[in-house]
Amino acid sequence: MRLILLLAAVAAGMSLSAPAWAQTDALSSFTRTANAAISGYNREHLTAVTPLACATACRASARTPWCVSFDYDKVNQACDLSDARAEDVGGLKADYAGNPYDHYALKPDPLALFTRTPDAAISGYNTEHLGAVSPADCAAACTATSRLSWCRSFDYYKASQQCDLSDKRAGDVGGLKTNYSGNPYDHYALTAGVGVPNPIAGPNGRKHVLVIGIDGLRGDALFCNGCAATPALAALASGGAYHRNVLAGGPQDTVSGPGWATLFTGYWADGHGVTGNGTSLVMQKPHVFDRLKAAYPTATVAVVGDWYNITHNLKPAGADFVVANAAKNSQQATDAVKGWLSWTHAPTAIFYYLHNVDVHAPSYDPLNAHYQGKITGEDAQIRQVLDALVARPTFAQEDWLIVVVSDHGGTGSGHGGQTAGERDALLILNNTYGQPARPPYCTGDLTAATMPQADALTPHVLDFIGLPNPTPGHKHPNCGL
Repeated sequence: MRLILLLAAVAAGMSLSAPAWAQTDALSSFTRTANAAISGYNREHLTAVTPLACATACRASARTPWCVSFDYDKVNQACDLSDARAEDVGGLKADYAGNPYDHYALKPDPLALFTRTPDAAISGYNTEHLGAVSPADCAAACTATSRLSWCRSFDYYKASQQCDLSDKRAGDVGGLKTNYSGNPYDHYALTAGVGVPNPIAGPNGRKHVLVIGIDGLRGDALFCNGCAATPALAALASGGAYHRNVLAGGPQDTVSGPGWATLFTGYWADGHGVTGNGTSLVMQKPHVFDRLKAAYPTATVAVVGDWYNITHNLKPAGADFVVANAAKNSQQATDAVKGWLSWTHAPTAIFYYLHNVDVHAPSYDPLNAHYQGKITGEDAQIRQVLDALVARPTFAQEDWLIVVVSDHGGTGSGHGGQTAGERDALLILNNTYGQPARPPYCTGDLTAATMPQADALTPHVLDFIGLPNPTPGHKHPNCGL
């Protein structure tokens, strides 16, 4: 049996001297899409192989410079290695008779986010220890959503294939230690400001989506005589399109869980299953950002918010970066987004949640001074993000759709019912901010046309990206490129 395994490894193009993790974990480096393939971009054909053998062959040193995906023929136990990704060739083909293929796409290299210093480590600042791992495993663990808030580096034990994750950088602890006997360690430092290249190309540059979610903002609290002064939101509305009476509620309560889930999925609560604010209520329909990632597996998604549900049960299942800021601390949320926008490759899609407008007391009246103060405060936060966006060195080569939405309104000091004030939510769409010469995705005041909340976010994001919309929601007929 051992001889058979060794021969299979040789056939796959794998060095027998490779460490154990390289021989067993190759398949975990790929994202599988069942019953799909790319057609006509096959560079090398392998027969009598398993998916693991194909993954191992693709990751072998001789093919690493070019192999980024493979299609596995489940019937004939064969695979085609390719130097193309689905997004490079117009997407996956999923209508093969009998569904004989599965497509495997190489995940982004987690080590690309780290700088390696050989034969060095930081001493005494180990937060978490991992065993039987590769450097890539440690990098992926360090950047996982559960550790993203604290992990800054790791030391890798080369001989025993272990690592220590740390919440410190070398500069925080007086530098690296480089005089260990035998040099057993390599140090990996998370590099701020890199990110993963955005795979979604468009005629005006790489397409990005920035969704700004403002909890509890009535649409009729903006852009009217006596309303709060909101220069940032006004600039987005005047250069794009806006709707001041998006209809929340109706088939569901006007509370945050159902409202955000409807915006994120394009379904009402009877479809997405989130009927209240309970943290155990998980969306039964895909988040719009997960639909984006299904089409473009290397696209990155970032979420920041202070409400538990936003960063847990209502977040995209495939979110790459999730930050939970302190309660009602909008500046922390803003700083997270500004940090992402400072990266060389900003996330493909960002959800930026602002909570302070949802005051619960003393009033949701558009002319109430307390309510207006919360609105103007969040507008100032949004201004910081917009300034950071247009300051990006590559902004001219990027195509950003900025969407502002709210989950519900309010009446008196509360919400949850079906009054006009509670059902009144907001939508702003703008893809020309800082780029006024570009063709607008949508313009003008759309308020005269009835717009259910299921129509507001998901259908427009899918349309802008160029993806089909399988949801019950519909984009506004005046919008589109």
